[in-house]
Amino acid sequence: MNTLNRSIKFALFGTALSALAPMHVAAQQSQVDISVQPLGQALNLLSQQTGTVIIAPSRLVSNKRAVATSGELSVLNAVKNLLQGSGLEAHEEPSGAIVIKKAVKGTQTQSRRASTYQAPMDEVVVTALKRDSSLQDTPVAISVLGGDELKAQGVTDFTDLIDSLSGISINSAFGGPENSFITIRGIGGADDYKPNGNPSVALHVDGIYQTSNAYLSMPLFDLERIEVLKGPQGTLYGRNTTAGAINAITRAPGEELNGYADIEYGSYDFVSGTAAVGGKVSDNLGVRVAVLMEQGGGFMDGKGAGNFAGFVPEGTEGIVPPVADPGERDGFGDADLFAFRGTAVYDFDDVTSLTLHYFTSQDRGDTRQYDRIAFADDNPALNAGEGNDPYDFYTSEYYSHEIDVSGFSGDFNRQLQSGLNLDVLFALQSSERNVSGNGDGTSFPRYQYNFDDELDQTSLEIRLSDATGGEFDWIAGAFFINDSVDFTSNWTSYAVLSQYSSPYNQRRNSFATFGNIDWNISNDLVISGGLRYTKDNAKFRGENIDADPWGLSVFEETFKTDANFSWDREFDDSNVSGKLAIQYFINDNLNVFASVSTAYRGGGFDGTSIFSEEETQPFESEEVLAYEAGARYVTDSINLTFDLFSYDFEELQATARLSNDTNGRTNVGEATVRGAEASIAVTLYEANDHKITFNTAGTYLDTEITEFSSNRVNDVISTIGDPLPGSPEWSQTAALNYQTSLTNNTQLNARVNYSYHGEESNRLNAGDGNTAPSYNLLGVRLDVTFANGLNVYAYGRNITDEVYFLELNGGARLVGAPATYGGGVSYAF
Repeated sequence: MNTLNRSIKFALFGTALSALAPMHVAAQQSQVDISVQPLGQALNLLSQQTGTVIIAPSRLVSNKRAVATSGELSVLNAVKNLLQGSGLEAHEEPSGAIVIKKAVKGTQTQSRRASTYQAPMDEVVVTALKRDSSLQDTPVAISVLGGDELKAQGVTDFTDLIDSLSGISINSAFGGPENSFITIRGIGGADDYKPNGNPSVALHVDGIYQTSNAYLSMPLFDLERIEVLKGPQGTLYGRNTTAGAINAITRAPGEELNGYADIEYGSYDFVSGTAAVGGKVSDNLGVRVAVLMEQGGGFMDGKGAGNFAGFVPEGTEGIVPPVADPGERDGFGDADLFAFRGTAVYDFDDVTSLTLHYFTSQDRGDTRQYDRIAFADDNPALNAGEGNDPYDFYTSEYYSHEIDVSGFSGDFNRQLQSGLNLDVLFALQSSERNVSGNGDGTSFPRYQYNFDDELDQTSLEIRLSDATGGEFDWIAGAFFINDSVDFTSNWTSYAVLSQYSSPYNQRRNSFATFGNIDWNISNDLVISGGLRYTKDNAKFRGENIDADPWGLSVFEETFKTDANFSWDREFDDSNVSGKLAIQYFINDNLNVFASVSTAYRGGGFDGTSIFSEEETQPFESEEVLAYEAGARYVTDSINLTFDLFSYDFEELQATARLSNDTNGRTNVGEATVRGAEASIAVTLYEANDHKITFNTAGTYLDTEITEFSSNRVNDVISTIGDPLPGSPEWSQTAALNYQTSLTNNTQLNARVNYSYHGEESNRLNAGDGNTAPSYNLLGVRLDVTFANGLNVYAYGRNITDEVYFLELNGGARLVGAPATYGGGVSYAF
C-alpha cells in the first residue's frame, strides 16, 4: 500500500498545536543530506532531521521526485530545493509550520505586515482535529479568522464573533449582557447563563477548555487565529460540544525579536492600546509578553429614576426605602479593562518542548443596560417615562461590574520515537465576578439582582498520536477536569417586598478517554472513526434565604413555595459519543466528506436562583444525533465550501415552568435542526500591484421543537412547532477587499464589511416581545502600511447607523451599538 496515502503530515512534534510549537528550527541552519527519491519521502526525512512541521497533501506530492539537496541550509531553503521543478512552493506559517501548495504564477509579493491579508484556504494550518492539518483537508465545518482579520473587525472577546461569522448568535436572557451564551447553528439558545451551567459551545484558549459561560467575556488579544468548529464535536472535544467548539490560539514568541504597539481612538471617547514583544532570549528559550487596555466607548445616556424617583409601594411608606434618583449620566457603558499574558517556550532538546502561559485580566467597566419601549406602548407600572430613543434608559443605579480572570497553562510535547508523539496539556484557572442589574430595564426595582460568583478549574489532557501520513493516523488520550462554582444571587424586589438570596456551591469532576483513527485507504479515500467515554459527577449544595428585612415579605405567596430551606444533591452520569466519517478527494481541487456522530451536553443542576426545592433536582444529559456532509473546492483564485447538516435532539434542556409555577432548568422535550452553509472566497482581479478579493458566507437554519413537556397545557400548545431560541433563519457575512502597492513599498488596503442577522427569539414560548427583528450592518476600514512597519488606519462600523436589538425581553430591550468611527496607529517590527 502507498505509504504516503492521502496526506503526508510530518511533525517531529506530532499533534502539538502549531501555534505552540517551537519556531526556531525553520530559520536555523541545519546539515541536510537528502538524495533523489520520491518527494513525499524526502520531505518526511527532512522533517525528521530538523524537527519541523511540514504539511504536504499527497494529492500534490505523489508521483513527484525530489531534487538532491545537501549542505548547511535553513529548513525553508531546504524545502525549496527539494521542490525545484515540481510546480509546488513552500509557505511558512507564523507558527513555524511549512505548508506545501501549488505555485501560483505572477503572484504578488505579500507584505507580512499587511493588516487585512488572509491566506488562501489551502495554506492555513489548523488544529481542529488536535493535530496539524491544512484547512482544505479538514473534514469538518470550520471557520478561521486570522489575528489581523480579528483586529480589523474589532473582535476582543468571544461574543464579538457574532457579526463576524454566519450561523452564530448570542443570547443574554434575564442575566444581562455580562451573563450570556453563544449559539451555533441554532444550538445553545436554551442554555443556562449561570456559571455552573453546561454550555453547548465549548470555548478553548490555546487548547484549554473553559468550563463556564462566565468566560465568554474573557478578553482576547495578540491572537494568531480563532478556529470555530460548527456542529457537534463529541469525540475529540467531548462534553458540552453539541453546538460546536471555539478555540482561540495566541501568538508564540517567534525566532527573531518581533512585536508591535497599537493605539486606537474612536467614537464615544473609546481608547484602546495593545502591545506585544517576543523572541529568543537564549538558544533554548523564547518569551513573549502582551498587554491590552480599553477605556470608554459608552453610547448609552442615563436619565436617572424618572417617574419612579422617590417611589415606595403603597402602604409601605417609612418601611421600604424609596427609589433613589442617581441623576443623569451621559456616555454610560464605558469599558475599563486591562489584561496581560506571558508566554514562554523552552526546548529541552530536539524532540522535547514545553510551552507555558500566564494570563490575568481586570474588568471594571460599566454594565450595559436594558432600556424599555416607549411609555405609551408599555405597562405604566414599569415605565419611568421612556421615549422612543433606544439609547436612553432609566435606572435607580448606574451599575458597574468587577470581573477578574487569571490562569496558568502549559503544553509539554515530546517525540517518544519515530511516529509516536506525546502531548500533555494542563491548566489552573480562576475567575471572580460581581455583576448587578435590573433585567426589566426600569428604575422600579421589581426584580433587582446582584450576582457574585467564584470559579476555579483544574484540567489535564494526555494524548498519544501517530500522524505521519502512513496507512493509519491515530490519536488516543485521556482528559480530566475538576471545576468548582460558589455563587450567590441577591435580590431586592418591590414585587416580593423583600430581600432574598440563594447561595450555593457546585463541585464537578469529569473524566474521559477517547480515540480516533484515520484509515488512509488510498491517496484519495479516507475513512475515520472515533469514540469517547465520559464519566461525570456533580455535587450541589446550598440554601434559600428570605431575609424579610421589612417584615412584609410575600415570597411564599409569589413563588408558591416554602422559603428558607437547604439542599444537598449529587448527580452521576456517563456517556459514550462516537463519530464515523468518510472523505474522498475527487481531484487536486475538490474533496467531499460525510459523517454521522453523537454528542451530549452534560446533565446537572439549575444554576439560576433557587426559589423552590423542586428547582434543586437534577436534570438529565441532552443528546444529539448529527448527520453532516460537505464539499471543499480550491483553486488558485477561488475557495468554495458547502455544508449540509441535520441534528436530532433528545432530553432537550431548557428553563420551563415547574409544578409550583416557578421557572427551573429541566428536560423539556425534543427538537430538530436542519440547515445548510456555504462560503466563497474569490480573487476578482489581480494585476499590476492591484488585487481585489471578495468573500461571503451564509447560513440557512430550519429548527423546530417537536416535543415539549410542561405543567402548562398552553405552553405545550404554543411551543411545539416553534423554532429554537437563537436560531435566525438566515445569516450572512461578506467582505470586499482592495489591496495595492504604492511608492516606496507602501501598501494600501481598503475593506468593506457587511453582515445580516435574521430575526430570532431569545427563549422558548417566545412572542413578539421576545423576538428581535433582523438587522444589517455595514462597516469600512482603510489601512496604509509603510515599509518600516508603521501602519495608519481608520474604520467605521454600522456606518448606516442602523438601530438594531440584540435581545428583546418583553418591554425591555438590549440595543446594539450605533454608528462608530475611529482610527489608530500601529508599529510592527
